[in-house]
Amino acid sequence: MSQLKQKASRMIIRKYNHDIDWERICEIHDLARPGELEGSASKEAFIPLQKCYKEEELFNDEIFVGKINNTIGFVAFNDHDISWLYIHPNYQKKGYGRQLLQFAIKKTQRPTKVVVLNKNFKAISLYKSEGFIIAKTKTGKIPLTNVGATAHRMIKKNN
Repeated sequence: MSQLKQKASRMIIRKYNHDIDWERICEIHDLARPGELEGSASKEAFIPLQKCYKEEELFNDEIFVGKINNTIGFVAFNDHDISWLYIHPNYQKKGYGRQLLQFAIKKTQRPTKVVVLNKNFKAISLYKSEGFIIAKTKTGKIPLTNVGATAHRMIKKNN
């Protein structure tokens, strides 16, 4: 199958169901998070989702999962903030992150905001391609760790 056809594949996006989805989103997060941290923070910054979801307030937001045959990603957001967006590494660079992002953008109010680690160039590129701009850059500690990192606050003002 050509790469163009892979990018055209549509996934089903549905509301998160804890009984069905929890283990899979933990797996997706834990496999994808090291790639997110790469270049921005040391390996000590990695904390499995099972151990960080409370502190990072995952369940304060609406969560949706993306499925093809199995769940391949998830996105969480509230009125203005996209707080989580993870795609299983086997499905990255095929347009599925964009589909989840576009879904979240439609559900949020403007300005829509997201925080992205400064060396997560794949994510920064994705957000920029959907109209986000870097509004602020800040250095601080990654939650639950003593690891410093720099992150961008990106915003999207218009549809």
